[in-house]
Amino acid sequence: MRSPECLLSVPRKYLPHVLERHRLASSLLVLQLLMGVAICTLTGWLLLWAPNLPFRDVPYWSGTPVLFSAVIGLILVCSCRQEYPGMPTKYYVHGFKVFSILCSLFASVAAFCASGFALIHLVRLYKSTCQPANELHAICVCKAAAYALTYPDLNCPEVWNVLSVLLIGSSAANGIAGFLSAWYVILHWTSRTPRSYTKVATNDNRAIVVTNKL
Repeated sequence: MRSPECLLSVPRKYLPHVLERHRLASSLLVLQLLMGVAICTLTGWLLLWAPNLPFRDVPYWSGTPVLFSAVIGLILVCSCRQEYPGMPTKYYVHGFKVFSILCSLFASVAAFCASGFALIHLVRLYKSTCQPANELHAICVCKAAAYALTYPDLNCPEVWNVLSVLLIGSSAANGIAGFLSAWYVILHWTSRTPRSYTKVATNDNRAIVVTNKL
């Protein structure tokens, strides 16, 4: 085995990644970042176009955690390295890893909730009748037997032709983002087993010692 003095001089590029499947984790985080950008863009559109929509239908409370957790995860996967046995423990790496997992858990829950809220809104919308159907300068009110949906900023053609599409996009983007965040957390769970390192056999039956002269 390598001595502790030797391990202190191991170049950073030879240290193992924090996650064993770091390439898969990086791909998931990049996709999550794209989903976060998409959700935040959709949120900005909804806030400017229909500012009086209910809080749960404007997913800035899910897009921001998704975007933030993706950035934190990419910093962890791309910048942090795991220590070899015998090296001084880097507690900040472990703490940053835990922080990344917690951020992804929160982002996953928020994204799944936002996806469910958008889907519920769509179901309620398609079960209701909206009036006045063809007027462009009137507030749209969609009524069903047990509820009524009022859209102060929108007319009925906008509700059916634009808002419904945006709700579908919000549900899909948040659902994908929640799945990606959960998958990233699962990768951490499956990588929790400590790595083992074995001695390399040589002709004189001594361990190979690698030093960094730079």
